[in-house]
Amino acid sequence: MVHSLNVKRSKPVSAIIASIPHGSSQITPEMKKSKKPDIVLPNNDWFLNELYSFLEGLNITTVSANYSRYVIDVNRDIKLKNQGEDYTKSLVYQKSTFGRDIYDIPLSDDTIINRIENIYMPYHYGLSEEISTSLAVFGKAFLVDLHSFYIQTTHDVVLGTCHGMSCSNEFLEAVRSAFVRERFTVSVDENGLSGGHIVSKYGSWSNVEAIQIELRYTSYIENRVFGEEEVTTKNYELFKETQYRLGKVFQNLKTHSLLS
Repeated sequence: MVHSLNVKRSKPVSAIIASIPHGSSQITPEMKKSKKPDIVLPNNDWFLNELYSFLEGLNITTVSANYSRYVIDVNRDIKLKNQGEDYTKSLVYQKSTFGRDIYDIPLSDDTIINRIENIYMPYHYGLSEEISTSLAVFGKAFLVDLHSFYIQTTHDVVLGTCHGMSCSNEFLEAVRSAFVRERFTVSVDENGLSGGHIVSKYGSWSNVEAIQIELRYTSYIENRVFGEEEVTTKNYELFKETQYRLGKVFQNLKTHSLLS
């Protein structure tokens, strides 16, 4: 099995940690055998590991998942492990985001436990460790949880703060201003994009501020309609242009007095 997560650790330590929980579309050999052969697995956060590859050069620690959210969703509370009908409330999906059955035979408890132990727990252990390191050095830590979306809004970016519970207004404004400066349209806590389990969990830690950053597909993949599909190609020029602009967003964010 491929290692469940990839940690690119900053040297020296940075106060900013980036989490990319849904950036991979890879599934395990076990899931390849057990899923329906013709099932489509849409709505991954396509190409995000590649898009944010510049973070290492900015000395921002990045923790990213090496397996698809369809194997197990590390952005869900572990208490949801016995749910299955609604993917938004499921740790291990039984249905796709379009409501299609992924398996002919429901997964066994042993299979779910194996995915938890080998993929879910290592992700949270790794992320917790990096946040704790930043806290030890700076007495504070700033977590940016990176995602992408399509249908919920036509804004380029939605910032999720758990309706003001996961970060301060000052940190929210620092992030919002950095995106606006690079000509992204931005909204906050819009249409269900208010922050998932990662932002909620770690934003509740003392001296940790956490924000979810959702980037619309049309802003970096291609300006078209997206449906029930697995996205395999992108508009290279748009992708590189957006990657450059995002690089400037994070460069500006790093120099903000709150984070320096």
